Formats: sequence, structure tokens, C-alpha cells
Amino acid sequence: MAIRIKFALRGLFRLLVTVLTVYIISQMLVFHSVSKSSTRRAQTSPELRRERQNRMSENGTVNIMDPPLLIPKLKKISELIQHADSEIVDLLGLPTSEKVFLTIGIRLNSTDPKDFKLARETIGSILKTTGIKDRRHYVIILYLPFTKDRTRLLLQETIGRRYQDFVDDGLIQVIRPATDIYFDEYLYSSLRKANKLISLNSAKSNIDDAFLFLYSRGLSQFFIELRPGSTCATYFFKTMRMYVNSFKTKWDQIHFSENPQYGRLFRTDHLQTMAEDALHTYDRLTTEERLNIYKIYFQYPQKALFSYVETGESTNVSYYNRREVVQEMLKSKTINPAAKIFTDMRQYNDHELKYVYDRNPHTFFWSNGFQIGSYVTVFFLKPQLIQRIVVNTGSYINTDKLMSGILTTGQEFNIDTRECKNLTMQWAFIDGFVDTIDTDLLYNVSCLSIIVKSRQTDWLMLRNILVQVIKL
Repeated sequence: MAIRIKFALRGLFRLLVTVLTVYIISQMLVFHSVSKSSTRRAQTSPELRRERQNRMSENGTVNIMDPPLLIPKLKKISELIQHADSEIVDLLGLPTSEKVFLTIGIRLNSTDPKDFKLARETIGSILKTTGIKDRRHYVIILYLPFTKDRTRLLLQETIGRRYQDFVDDGLIQVIRPATDIYFDEYLYSSLRKANKLISLNSAKSNIDDAFLFLYSRGLSQFFIELRPGSTCATYFFKTMRMYVNSFKTKWDQIHFSENPQYGRLFRTDHLQTMAEDALHTYDRLTTEERLNIYKIYFQYPQKALFSYVETGESTNVSYYNRREVVQEMLKSKTINPAAKIFTDMRQYNDHELKYVYDRNPHTFFWSNGFQIGSYVTVFFLKPQLIQRIVVNTGSYINTDKLMSGILTTGQEFNIDTRECKNLTMQWAFIDGFVDTIDTDLLYNVSCLSIIVKSRQTDWLMLRNILVQVIKL
């Protein structure tokens, strides 16, 4: 009996060794095949190639991990995703048969009941602020991440009961991956630090984005993603439609929200490329960095059409507090006295230097050519008693701000060298912004200068220089 047990254990051990060997070899083949696919994709995307070139390591090489962790089935996502039930899409609701004006994506990062409640509030806000005629022209896609527990089934059932008529009509569709589309989390975590990868949740979010983009690409003319917890302005759909139809110039994205990441409108013609970009940079670029590749953007000039129930996002709150500061300053009748403005930065298109001083919050100076030491200098035609200075840089999607720079004031201006001299004060830019509200009065100021202190990959958008003076 003991001999039989010994032989059985020996056979079991050999079987385990064989299985482990086969698994290791298969993973090596997976890594090799996906690595070649990623290389081919990188060669066909100049935007992403430039983005990767900007992320250089200290020895001058691009930080590209080899092998990548993306599993082979992700390569087939773009071919398999259909607007109907399939082996890769688990769909609740009827697929739309006609192409509508707008697809509204709402993506959950988890199946947590709190997140699901926020998503329901957003759906309710969309339906409440649109009429019956408007609902014929948009579709809502609620995306649930892949999980193996029963929570997602309960969420789907809840949506089905609460919005049954809208689900039956195809106005609301609830989708989720029918199979595990993610990478090996343990392997990713073990390689993250050495290869300078983005966080695990950000990488999974990129893959979820790709899935949502690919499903939505043929549903409508335009696509917008809203954050769970968003509330919509009254008549937001009519307002958005009229604004988009009024455009005669080329655009890549239009921003309708207060949040830098969400509320961006894209043409669905771009979703295929956007999905491929998300898959092939899933471990390198965050969502905001990836979407900012599409440079030709516009900001809706009126009050944002989408706001948020949740608060506390520093990138959102601090950035839009700046806009309030600018609006407050513009109410003053004693801002921006007569002056001449100089710069050594290269101007992009028609975004002239004069726009930075024109008291218009919607115009700006935009530069795609500057270096350390580059400047913008304001020379007052007569010395001023200054109460407050506000300088605002960056776009409405939180890009192209001055990453490292200083604001200086001086009592002497050299017209030949265009240099502000006899400096009296200096302030450092914090996240692309300066407000001297806590500074005492500045006497006999002849000039002020904004000086770049370090290199940056983004362009520079100088939105406002606002100088509040006291007239004697």
C-alpha cells in the first residue's frame, strides 16, 4: 500500500511540473506576440510616438516595458465587440438600429453600491432635463466592469426594473465584458515600480475606456462620457446640439464640463483610434494624458452643462476657483492700465500676445516655442500703485499651464533689452497660477515679468494677466 501511495505522489509531482512548464512557455509566447503588435501600433501613431518620446528616462531611452502585460484577447476586442449580444459583450437592453446624434457613456470603475447610486442619479438627471423629442436623438450606455461576483447581476436587474421602458426602447443600454479582459494583477504590481508604470486602477480604467469606445463607435455622430454623480443643466441637450452645429472650423474635442477629465465631446469617427490608443498605452498614460493628445479643442464659453454631486477633487475645485477669481477681478474698473507687452516666445496661429491683457476671459496667448528664461513682460506707460496681480495659465482641460515659473515686478524697464529691472517682489507659480492678494501695496511699479524656469513638454497657454491698480 505504501509503495502505491509513493508512486501516486511521484506521478502527481511530475504532472504538476509539466503543467507549470507549459504555462511558463505559453506566457512567454503571449508576451512576445503582444510586444510585436504594440511595436507595429506605435509605428503607425505619430501622436503617441511623440508622447512616448516626451517620457524619457535619465539615460535618454524611452521607458517601454518589454514584455507588455496585455493578454492576447485584447487584440481581438475591436473585431469582436458588436452592438448586440455576443461572446464578449453582455448586454441588457435592445441595441439601437438607427444612428442617433449623441451617445452618453457612464462608466463605473467598480460595482460598489455607492458608485451605482451616483450613476442612477446621473441617468435620472439626463432624463429629467430632456423631453420626449430629445430622447429620440441620444442613447445612454452604462458600463459595468467585469467581475465574477453576483453584484453586477443585481445592478443590471435594478436598472432593468427602474428604467424598464427606456431599456426596452434601447434608450438605456447596460453593458459589461462577458469575459475577463484584464491583465494579471500580481504580475503588473510586481513590475510596476521597475518599469515606471501607472497605477493598477488607472491601467484597468484605460482598458475599460477602450471597451466603451469600441461599443459606442457606431451608435451616433458624437460621444461624451459623464462621471457618475453628474447633474445636467436644464435643456443641456438642445444647448449642446445648437452649439456643435454652429461650428464651422475643425475640432477634435469640445469641453462642456467643470471637470478636466469628463464632459469632453468627441466625434464617433475617432473612437476606433481612441480605443487603440487606450489599449496600446494602457500601462503608460493616464486617461487625462491620453485624451490631451487630441489638441484641437474648444471650451463651451457659457456656464458648464454638467456639474458634480461629489466634491473634493483638488484638480477640479482649485482650477475652477481660479476662474471665479478672474471673474471677480474683471468686475473692477481699475485693472490693466495702459501698457506695452513684449515676449520672446513663438506665437501659435492667431493667438496673439495682446489677448493676455485684453480683459477677455475667453481669449489667450498660446505658444509652442519657448525655453528656460523665456519671458512675457508688461511695461506700464507710467508707474503704478498696484493692489493685486492675478496671472492665470492653462487650458480649460487643465493642460498647457506654466509648470515652473516666477512673476516679478520692477521699478525700472530697459527698453533696449526689454528687461524688467530694480525688482521689488517675486512670486512662484503654483500649478500654473499666481494671485498676490496677500501682498502689501506695490509702489512705483514700472513693469512686471513672467519668466519660465524649467523645460516642459506641454505648450504654454497664458490666459490672463490682470493688474488691479489704485488711482491717485
